[in-house]
Amino acid sequence: MKAEESLFLLLVGALWGCTNPLMRQGSLNQSETNGESNLNATKPFINLLIRLANIKIWLPYALNQAGSLLYYKLLASSRLTISVPICNATAMVFSCITSILLGERVDRPWRAGVGVLLIMLGSGICMMASENNASANGVLVKDEL
Repeated sequence: MKAEESLFLLLVGALWGCTNPLMRQGSLNQSETNGESNLNATKPFINLLIRLANIKIWLPYALNQAGSLLYYKLLASSRLTISVPICNATAMVFSCITSILLGERVDRPWRAGVGVLLIMLGSGICMMASENNASANGVLVKDEL
């Protein structure tokens, strides 16, 4: 696995993971400010426009979708067996870290910390195994020629 490809996989995980808590907080803040008034219940179109005008919702969403576009580009040029687990695992790590930085309550912080470490260790092992496997396959192909 090339270093550039690894960085793009981590970028996808960061874009997905960091934006999820931000979208959650933006939508919670929007719900608190609007309350449950009859005006919003009777006029859903106005409620939709108010939500779309909130930068705390649409900016993280746009960044999340940029991560998805990069992910689809990576899937076309990389191996699925390594790309999918790395992107999903790093998204979980970045989501956990971002949630903690935003001040969200974590029930068992030591379990979250151990989980993050295990995810990072497993992702690193997958990347190294992929690199070793690719170089071993390259040697076999050269010998056969």
